[in-house]
Amino acid sequence: MKRKLIAAVTGCLLTGVFATSAFSQAAPSRQQKQQNNAMSNIPTCAASLGTLSIVNGDDSRGWMQNNLAPPEKLLRVIIQRSGCFTLVDRAAGLNAATQERNLNANLGLQRGSNVGQGQVRAADYVLVAEVAAQDRDTSGNNAAATLGGILGGRAGTIAGGIQTRKLEAQTVLSLSNVRTTEMVAVTEGHSAKTDVNFGGGGFLGFAGAVGGGYESTDIGRIVTMAFIDAYSKMVPQVQALKGTIAAAEAPQRAFVVTRPLNMRRAPDSAAPVIRNLDPGMRVYPTGSKQDLWWEVADENDNIGWVLNTGLQPAG
Repeated sequence: MKRKLIAAVTGCLLTGVFATSAFSQAAPSRQQKQQNNAMSNIPTCAASLGTLSIVNGDDSRGWMQNNLAPPEKLLRVIIQRSGCFTLVDRAAGLNAATQERNLNANLGLQRGSNVGQGQVRAADYVLVAEVAAQDRDTSGNNAAATLGGILGGRAGTIAGGIQTRKLEAQTVLSLSNVRTTEMVAVTEGHSAKTDVNFGGGGFLGFAGAVGGGYESTDIGRIVTMAFIDAYSKMVPQVQALKGTIAAAEAPQRAFVVTRPLNMRRAPDSAAPVIRNLDPGMRVYPTGSKQDLWWEVADENDNIGWVLNTGLQPAG
């Protein structure tokens, strides 16, 4: 009898646990809804707009004041999920790749390794990520100031960046064309305390992939939302560019003359000479080619044909 009673009670408890679990799954929490909404704000693209490297801004106070890691890793996760750019690593991944390449140069890798010069992909754009810093009046004990803002305590406001009273964050993304150095886009992102839920657990479905305080702290979540806001404004601006990617509109790469050459009117050694080109002069291929002959323009806008055997890429 006693065993039957224990079994019945255990069955009721398990039924209650499963029913509670099913109910929780059927009714998403407010935090889950907000996280799903935030994820939906990350723009997505069917095709890459170009290659991109990410750089942390010069002023590190914006993230260090709040015990956050540099934003580069956060931006990598956001951009990778969007599919709008192809990321090229210029940080730890590049250092590791350089070490492998040095092994090839010093010790030699196995045949068929296919590691050598001319394989590193160039970045079309450089993205600089910044978090606006607090002024000196609100520096000091950040954790206490943040708690004061959350609990409604009195705290001074700031001119920009993270505000301890309302717990707000301001971020800036600056996108530059690597080849022309033109500033393609500058967008600002903003997020406030009311934009996120301050519950525990992983944030925005990153599942711990970001770290650095961006998922586990209130201010980190707010800065994350601000960066998503700035990125969602930047992508449409890049999409609206004529030619869609920087590489399509960039000037042709320069070449240096390595030996005396004749610039001719046609791709023929018997064609009239336009001018002589001396070693060290720069020319710019137009894209027209015939066998070993390239059509080029010099720095005085003379256009003619030269043998490419006397040219090498400019540094």
